[in-house]
Amino acid sequence: MPSQTQAQESSDAALLAQAAAGGEAAFVELYRRRRDDVYRFAYALTRSRSFAQDATQEVFLQVLEKAGRFDAAKGTARAWLLGCARHVVIDRLRTENRLGGEAPEQASAADHDLRLLNEQRLVRLHAAIARLPLEYREALVLCELAELPYAEAAAVLDCPVGTVRSRLHRARGLLTASLRAAEPDPKNDERTVLKPTEVCS
Repeated sequence: MPSQTQAQESSDAALLAQAAAGGEAAFVELYRRRRDDVYRFAYALTRSRSFAQDATQEVFLQVLEKAGRFDAAKGTARAWLLGCARHVVIDRLRTENRLGGEAPEQASAADHDLRLLNEQRLVRLHAAIARLPLEYREALVLCELAELPYAEAAAVLDCPVGTVRSRLHRARGLLTASLRAAEPDPKNDERTVLKPTEVCS
């Protein structure tokens, strides 16, 4: 019997197929179901809410034109959408010359929710992720935040599984070093190091 996740992935694929055939209701349902996934992915890469919102809208506009390109043999609909989001983010970052990774946006009224979740720890984590080179940032977000299997992350990034593993390992190392340098504490161990999944807020 298929799991709930498998059933939803199958349903997502069916929605994409219906959207490709012009089904407006299918497109609306897919947007409702997956827009948050796309937004979180774009936001984790860029640390900009407005950027992530714009990227999410652009991804789903592309779905209207490109849904027929989805191939279930190559991965899930969710992975395909994140792949579309990756291309949108990279194109926009290139346009804005932000590929090198920079400090996140300054705290604003929209960031009050972060303060409720231990603002200092989250801000350090966000800044450390934003400073990672893009290829490491992508691997970290896909595997840790989006929780894609290595094979699907490799399909999104168009690289071998071994490369995903290598980039993820390097990203974790750089992130841990960055966080420890920001607040050196000889008592720190793996139990106290911030986890990338805390970026989901």
